[in-house]
Amino acid sequence: MAKNHGGITHAPGALPIIGHLLPLLRDPLRFLSTLPAYGDLVQIRLGPQTAVVVCRPELVQQVLLNDRIYDKGGPIIERVGNALGDGIASCPHSAHRRQRRSLQPAFSRTCLREYATIMTGQIDVLTTGWSDGQTVEVGAQMYGLASDTIARTLFTAEAAAPAVDAVTASLPDIFRGIYQQAVLPPLLRRLPLPPNVRYERARNRAWAAVSKTISSYRQDGGPHGDVLSMLLKTQDDAGEPLGDAEIHAQIMTLLVAGIDTTAVALTWAVHLLCQYPDVQERLRIETTEVLGTRTATWEDLPRLDLARRVITETLRLYPPGWIFTRTTSAEARLADAVIPSETTLVYSPYLIHRDPRFNARPDFFDPDRWLPEREHTRGTLIPFGGGARKCLGDNYAMTLATLALSTIVAQWRLSHGGLPTPAVEPRMTLAPHKVQVRVESLESEPLADSIRQ
Repeated sequence: MAKNHGGITHAPGALPIIGHLLPLLRDPLRFLSTLPAYGDLVQIRLGPQTAVVVCRPELVQQVLLNDRIYDKGGPIIERVGNALGDGIASCPHSAHRRQRRSLQPAFSRTCLREYATIMTGQIDVLTTGWSDGQTVEVGAQMYGLASDTIARTLFTAEAAAPAVDAVTASLPDIFRGIYQQAVLPPLLRRLPLPPNVRYERARNRAWAAVSKTISSYRQDGGPHGDVLSMLLKTQDDAGEPLGDAEIHAQIMTLLVAGIDTTAVALTWAVHLLCQYPDVQERLRIETTEVLGTRTATWEDLPRLDLARRVITETLRLYPPGWIFTRTTSAEARLADAVIPSETTLVYSPYLIHRDPRFNARPDFFDPDRWLPEREHTRGTLIPFGGGARKCLGDNYAMTLATLALSTIVAQWRLSHGGLPTPAVEPRMTLAPHKVQVRVESLESEPLADSIRQ
């Protein structure tokens, strides 16, 4: 039985010294899903450290909307900072507004419209590279699409290409290492264990490539008109140029977040459409009417409503960022509990999204749950976070994912074809392992027949 201490229950099963380390490493999603049965605020142990898991959406919203009290911190954010630097994803409240202001212009609607033209070109390269009856490894394909698009939208100079390639190749080990080191006791992080060594090598490889790119841009001095050029010209509140450490952290963050989260979401979306062929056919009707068999563009987005709902429902079932930590900067109150200062809080979009108390049939893929007439409990969808720290690139990611998925379904029929169902690999993002899909060309199918299906 869990013990209750002032509104906070203690999760059972903690072992001496290591606490809940084993379930957090072996099957963290299952472990998290057991916690709401013990209460709304459940304390777990990470080795000698403790953390409180927030299990109700309205309480998670309080945490997200008050980032001054519930500041970025805790083991997950600390390891993100170690991996990427103190950029916009991990910086404290005191630095966030200035950092966000320096990056916001790159994600304006005007810029997104320009980026969408490049996205369309990259999607066209991807989909025209497939052949009828081919089996594709979707994850690799979507990582290629996301990294090539990032390279041509946010970083336009050829000098940035090696950094994009290095970060893309390093991502699996970096994200696996962030999560593993976050739940390991500090002593074990410092030992030369194989996972620790792989993480350090991947991190160092990515950092070196980004540093070289920044140096190249500084030496070049040319107006590339991209995010890195913008950051090199940005001044802080005192009128001083940004230092290399901050620029490095922002570039690492944009590359890592921009590539991995979008690629993971698209991979899961393709997998789900194979599992639910009726939804795939409905989506094909929409894309056929809007696109025919051409590649989707920015102007098509308002008419690709089902495609957007498919992406949204995918993000509900498989949020790329599935676990986060915050730290209280002062004493706070959640529900009936007093939370002392310097307490680590954990919240999980995966846990909130799949809680049957707040989501009907939570494990069922139902894009129609996002129709305007359907009612939802407030705060039950948080794939991009919320409040002032909501993901800066959410519209970028949704634009690329919607354009890509619509085009794929308009041109190709997708099926698993008896291939094995992918396993879920919880690292820092909720990555699928080896999603293999058979693609069949639709170009030979008559337009009218496609619409009638």
